[in-house]
Amino acid sequence: MLNILLWTVPVLLVVALAWLLGTTLTRFREAIAALERKASAPAAPAPVVAEPIDPVALRLQACERFTLMLERISVPNLLLRLPPDDGTPPREYRAELLLAIRQEMEYNITQQIYVSDSLWSIITHARDNISLQIARAAEEADSSRRIAERLRMISAQQEENPVALAQGAIRREAASVLTR
Repeated sequence: MLNILLWTVPVLLVVALAWLLGTTLTRFREAIAALERKASAPAAPAPVVAEPIDPVALRLQACERFTLMLERISVPNLLLRLPPDDGTPPREYRAELLLAIRQEMEYNITQQIYVSDSLWSIITHARDNISLQIARAAEEADSSRRIAERLRMISAQQEENPVALAQGAIRREAASVLTR
């Protein structure tokens, strides 16, 4: 009797597993068939809703970004963001200041397509002027603190602030965009 019991239990287990597997496979096949029917059914085209591009908004946004960029590369703000450190060699500090200006320009470079050529020229002139100030301040400087001091002095002695001039040009261009 024990021998029959030992035989029937595994057989029953195999039959139960086969039935379970068959049922699962059937459900799986039905799910695949349903997906295939759904995929082959013609789908209604999704309505294309294109938002119109507002050129005035793009030009004003470019003006905003350039204003912010110029503010960030102005000498006082640049020195606040990158204060001199006694442990930083002057040559490295100069490179940090110039790199910060370069990164700001690279971040906003694509905005030039939305502003006039004359405004873009004024903005690049302001950038070049600040870079030149940094280079002059770093000449023969023996510390990063000395560069910062000389940079403040050179910036203060300029007759015209290049950042203020560029921001004024941006405001005029923005005003002309708004009055069209």
